[in-house]
Amino acid sequence: MSKFGTSLYVHNDSVSPVVILLYVDDLVIGGKDLAEINKVKSLLSSRFEMKDLHELHYFLGIEVIRTLVGI
Repeated sequence: MSKFGTSLYVHNDSVSPVVILLYVDDLVIGGKDLAEINKVKSLLSSRFEMKDLHELHYFLGIEVIRTLVGI
């Protein structure tokens, strides 16, 4: 859990952390290392029923657009 609230979690067991943002029953999982992201998704899906919607396009009514310098 983050010091910023109960909606932000950081999985920091490796060199590259994975960030999990939670809102009600929606998750946004992100990080720099795709292998680490997939490990976290696999761990979560082994314990909870989940649907992977792949790349983020909208979250809470906000459109997310990727560019070369970030989102």
